[in-house]
Amino acid sequence: MPREASAQQLQFEVRPSERPEPTRRRRSDGKASPKLGPRLALSPDEAAGLLGVSRDYFDEHVIAELRIVRRGRRILVSFAELERWLERASTRASVLSST
Repeated sequence: MPREASAQQLQFEVRPSERPEPTRRRRSDGKASPKLGPRLALSPDEAAGLLGVSRDYFDEHVIAELRIVRRGRRILVSFAELERWLERASTRASVLSST
Protein backbone atom coordinates (compact mmCIF):
# COMPACT_ATOMS: atom_id res chain seq x y z
CA MET A 1 0.00 0.00 0.00
CA PRO A 2 1.55 3.34 -1.01
CA ARG A 3 2.04 5.90 1.71
CA GLU A 4 0.73 9.37 1.26
CA ALA A 5 3.24 12.18 1.57
CA SER A 6 2.92 13.91 4.86
CA ALA A 7 2.67 17.66 5.07
CA GLN A 8 5.86 17.77 7.09
CA GLN A 9 9.02 16.65 5.30
CA LEU A 10 12.58 16.53 6.48
CA GLN A 11 14.90 19.22 5.27
CA PHE A 12 18.60 18.56 4.98
CA GLU A 13 21.32 21.16 5.19
CA VAL A 14 24.68 20.44 3.65
CA ARG A 15 27.61 21.82 5.64
CA PRO A 16 31.28 21.43 4.80
CA SER A 17 33.08 19.18 7.25
CA GLU A 18 35.64 20.76 9.53
CA ARG A 19 39.16 19.53 9.06
CA PRO A 20 40.85 18.31 12.21
CA GLU A 21 44.13 19.92 13.13
CA PRO A 22 46.99 18.16 11.37
CA THR A 23 48.87 15.70 13.51
CA ARG A 24 52.45 16.51 14.32
CA ARG A 25 54.85 14.36 12.39
CA ARG A 26 57.88 12.85 14.01
CA ARG A 27 61.21 14.24 13.03
CA SER A 28 63.67 11.76 11.62
CA ASP A 29 66.45 14.21 10.85
CA GLY A 30 68.15 13.98 14.25
CA LYS A 31 67.55 17.65 15.05
CA ALA A 32 66.43 18.76 18.45
CA SER A 33 62.75 18.87 19.16
CA PRO A 34 61.87 22.14 20.87
CA LYS A 35 60.34 20.33 23.85
CA LEU A 36 62.36 17.12 24.13
CA GLY A 37 65.93 18.05 23.21
CA PRO A 38 68.23 16.17 20.83
CA ARG A 39 67.40 12.64 19.77
CA LEU A 40 69.51 9.99 21.41
CA ALA A 41 68.63 6.99 19.25
CA LEU A 42 67.56 6.02 15.73
CA SER A 43 65.65 3.22 14.09
CA PRO A 44 67.75 0.82 11.99
CA ASP A 45 66.41 2.46 8.80
CA GLU A 46 67.49 5.89 10.04
CA ALA A 47 70.87 4.57 11.19
CA ALA A 48 71.49 2.98 7.78
CA GLY A 49 70.56 6.23 6.07
CA LEU A 50 72.84 8.20 8.36
CA LEU A 51 75.74 5.88 7.51
CA GLY A 52 74.92 6.06 3.81
CA VAL A 53 74.28 2.35 3.34
CA SER A 54 71.20 0.31 2.46
CA ARG A 55 69.13 -1.34 5.17
CA ASP A 56 70.14 -4.77 3.81
CA TYR A 57 73.84 -3.88 4.08
CA PHE A 58 73.28 -2.46 7.56
CA ASP A 59 71.53 -5.66 8.71
CA GLU A 60 74.15 -7.93 7.15
CA HIS A 61 77.39 -6.13 8.01
CA VAL A 62 76.88 -3.51 10.72
CA ILE A 63 74.12 -4.22 13.23
CA ALA A 64 75.80 -7.36 14.62
CA GLU A 65 78.71 -5.18 15.79
CA LEU A 66 76.50 -2.60 17.52
CA ARG A 67 75.07 -2.51 20.99
CA ILE A 68 71.35 -1.97 20.42
CA VAL A 69 68.22 -1.59 22.53
CA ARG A 70 65.30 -3.95 21.90
CA ARG A 71 61.84 -3.40 23.34
CA GLY A 72 59.36 -5.78 21.80
CA ARG A 73 59.80 -5.48 18.05
CA ARG A 74 61.29 -1.99 18.32
CA ILE A 75 65.06 -1.66 17.80
CA LEU A 76 66.96 1.50 18.72
CA VAL A 77 70.54 2.39 17.84
CA SER A 78 72.15 5.28 19.71
CA PHE A 79 74.07 8.04 17.96
CA ALA A 80 76.96 7.46 20.36
CA GLU A 81 77.05 3.77 19.42
CA LEU A 82 77.20 4.62 15.69
CA GLU A 83 80.06 7.04 16.33
CA ARG A 84 81.86 4.41 18.44
CA TRP A 85 81.40 1.80 15.70
CA LEU A 86 82.69 4.18 13.01
CA GLU A 87 85.76 5.02 15.06
CA ARG A 88 86.48 1.35 15.78
CA ALA A 89 85.82 0.23 12.18
CA SER A 90 87.97 2.96 10.66
CA THR A 91 90.86 2.10 12.98
CA ARG A 92 90.56 -1.55 12.03
CA ALA A 93 90.54 -0.72 8.31
CA SER A 94 93.74 1.35 8.56
CA VAL A 95 95.48 -1.50 10.40
CA LEU A 96 94.42 -4.00 7.70
CA SER A 97 95.49 -1.81 4.81
CA SER A 98 99.02 -1.23 6.19
CA THR A 99 99.93 -4.94 6.29
